[in-house]
Amino acid sequence: MSALWGADDFSQEKFDKQQQQVEELVAECMTKEGFEYKPSVHSGMAILGGEEEDGPVWGSPEFAEQYGYGIVDFPGAGGESLQPDPDEYVDPNQTYLDGLSESEQEAYWETLHGPAPTEEEMAAMEDSEGGYFEYDWKKQGCYGAAQHEVDSKENPSFGAAEDPEFKDLFTAMQDLYAPLMGEGDNKTIAELDRKWLDCMTKAGYTEYSSPNQIRQALNNEYFSEMQEPGPDGDYKEPDEKAKKEFQKKEIAVATADARCKKDLNYDAKQQEALFEIEQKFVDEHRAKLDALLAKYGAEKKK
Repeated sequence: MSALWGADDFSQEKFDKQQQQVEELVAECMTKEGFEYKPSVHSGMAILGGEEEDGPVWGSPEFAEQYGYGIVDFPGAGGESLQPDPDEYVDPNQTYLDGLSESEQEAYWETLHGPAPTEEEMAAMEDSEGGYFEYDWKKQGCYGAAQHEVDSKENPSFGAAEDPEFKDLFTAMQDLYAPLMGEGDNKTIAELDRKWLDCMTKAGYTEYSSPNQIRQALNNEYFSEMQEPGPDGDYKEPDEKAKKEFQKKEIAVATADARCKKDLNYDAKQQEALFEIEQKFVDEHRAKLDALLAKYGAEKKK
């Protein structure tokens, strides 16, 4: 799949260039809809990479004892922010926004980013595993349309997932790693998770069904439950006392998890089972995969 997506060819320079193209398309779209919009010069994101941070290896018992799962804190967390400094960043459209009425501002934001989720969509999001609902660029306003156009032009393989010829293939891919979340019928991983669960139960933790589920549950607890919206509607981080209390729990759970996995040689056995799952998938879908790479991977190989 790396031949399809060309992950090794992605850099900060390329991202910034594509993001600027997005901003220019957004400006054109907003103008057509009757609004003014000045493209932002900030990409708002940094591509991580380069030298490795000092500290224990992610996922190791040593990492768990010091950082847990890396939710509250992790090596290098005190470094340069990935987002523009809110005290320094100036929205080029703020003056224009300030001149609009409340109803005009609502129309502006809906045109820019699409309508807010409906009650039905919010309910579906809350009921879904992990709290997400399917992204649809057609419902994301000018930004969604601009992002889709740039992705389709700059990354030819982006359209692969939307190609009706390969719809069934990508649907099958979505279910490929279900056993890693404690789902599916892979006997090897199910038995491994059962032994892991027995170990965690002895350590005093009975509410988690698999290592991946435990990490997701703690992430949801921290980012969904602890970060409550403030009076202005913006989400604010919990205070230091709450963060320390959560991190104490995070480290305790992660340490027990890491010890259980080490005793069971969990990671190596899971990887072996995963290779078998992937090989079976490739064998069963070889013709479609070859056709996919022939149609969308050629540009990446030039």
